[in-house]
Amino acid sequence: MTAVSRRSLKIVGVAAAIGTLLLVLGLTLYYPAPVRFCACPIGPEFVVGNPAAGVCPSAGTFATTGCLAGDFVYNLTIEASTFNFGNVLFHVTSRNGTVVVATGGQPGFSILHTGGAVAADFPAPGGVLAMTSGWSYAPRTNSSTPLTSLYSILVDMGTSNPVERGYSFVEVGTGGAVGSSTLALP
Repeated sequence: MTAVSRRSLKIVGVAAAIGTLLLVLGLTLYYPAPVRFCACPIGPEFVVGNPAAGVCPSAGTFATTGCLAGDFVYNLTIEASTFNFGNVLFHVTSRNGTVVVATGGQPGFSILHTGGAVAADFPAPGGVLAMTSGWSYAPRTNSSTPLTSLYSILVDMGTSNPVERGYSFVEVGTGGAVGSSTLALP
């Protein structure tokens, strides 16, 4: 075999590999992963689940209930956690992966104690449902407080009903915690 034919064979091999890669990427983009309604972890250290859609109670305020009266909300349970409050940031994304910008009301994220009291909150500036910094803490709670199953996560989605829009809740490890995971919202 001549040097020219070996070079041609290598070029054909590289072109075939690139074509296969593009086909796989195209199929992945065309056929996205199935929607999951499960407990989804940042590793085994932080697992949330059971996203339940609802409406904030009529007397609700962001400071007292973690949401504004009449706003649409998602409540998520913390299934398992070895994290502290300061180890997680949250986002809500659309089907195409962009951050959701909620309209009206007072969108944001809150962590509620099992009794319903707000332990920490993050009002979303301009309705952009992406935490870029940490929480505002209630008394006796701080970034070192263990974030256990004694708490739940409440996402205030504003005044537009988010159900069946293909949104996802994204957990991002921070402050020494590594990784992220996504949970499809109903």
